[in-house]
Amino acid sequence: MSYQRLQPEQSRVAVNAIQLFEALEQHRGQARQVKGSMHWKRIHGREYLYRAYTGGKNHSLGPRSAETEAIREAFDTRKAEHQAREQSLKEQLQLHAAYIRANRLNRFPVAGARVIRALQRRNLPFRIIGTNALYAYEARAGVRIEPEHLATADMDVLMDARQGLRIVTALEGETLLSVIRSSDRSFEPLTDTPYEFRAANAQGYMIDLITQAAEVMAMNDFEHHLEAGDLKPVGIDSLKWAIASPRFEAVVFDERGMPLRLSTVDPRAFVLHKHYVSQRSDREPIKRHRDEAQAQLIATLLGNELRELSTTLAVERAFPHLVRQQASTRFDDFDV
Repeated sequence: MSYQRLQPEQSRVAVNAIQLFEALEQHRGQARQVKGSMHWKRIHGREYLYRAYTGGKNHSLGPRSAETEAIREAFDTRKAEHQAREQSLKEQLQLHAAYIRANRLNRFPVAGARVIRALQRRNLPFRIIGTNALYAYEARAGVRIEPEHLATADMDVLMDARQGLRIVTALEGETLLSVIRSSDRSFEPLTDTPYEFRAANAQGYMIDLITQAAEVMAMNDFEHHLEAGDLKPVGIDSLKWAIASPRFEAVVFDERGMPLRLSTVDPRAFVLHKHYVSQRSDREPIKRHRDEAQAQLIATLLGNELRELSTTLAVERAFPHLVRQQASTRFDDFDV
């Protein structure tokens, strides 16, 4: 078997840290209530209370009075309490990180984790696919996959070309490259071509931006929205099936022991896609063998550990019947 189930102490430590992280996520979901600041502004000899937001937006709440003074005092109190609670939760997570490391649960590459957090802070829609998806599957299954299946020095970031305008809007004047660089200034595009989709940092860790496309290397509407000089997600035909598949999320831990919400594709879709690419004649043999091994591994994980994930219509409809039929024949322990 290519994975090991977590020991009881490992499970306990992981559950405690995940619950704490989910509390922080819930707390951050309330941040809009205390976003920005409040200040007094004098206009024509009279003071007015203004609510200031990021981006330079200001909104008047009325002239100074007992009511507006109470509004500002309540806002400042809520903001201070919100910041104090967030700091407390973060400090507790840093303490739990030591237990995560001691139990060898600190698995996800820290360079990739920092890029994911940078993208999440901008509320950009994306999913992580490829080998790094295995970290999400093992976390939900309560196992540790053997290192030979996980070793990789790159990360595939899947962006839906149909959401191109939403992505550009969320960037708010930044670029995909600048967001990646905010996690590590050493990230640089591999080439200076106008269609570069890959960046690498000083340690050689690579980020690939990919999307679905009818024709490989054909320009899609997504690229038209991006600024000149930015990274351009490369189009891959078979990714249209991954895009159409259900989303799958899990909390994993990076190499420092800090939690990270990882969003990827449904593991059943992963098996189908990996099996499909492993059968392609234009795929490099070394990659075909790895694809097939990973498909078999996750098929086994689904059959033995993730048994609550029955075959869904969403997965069935996303992939052609022939692909599902071939995978079912190949993996007798995975009913697709």
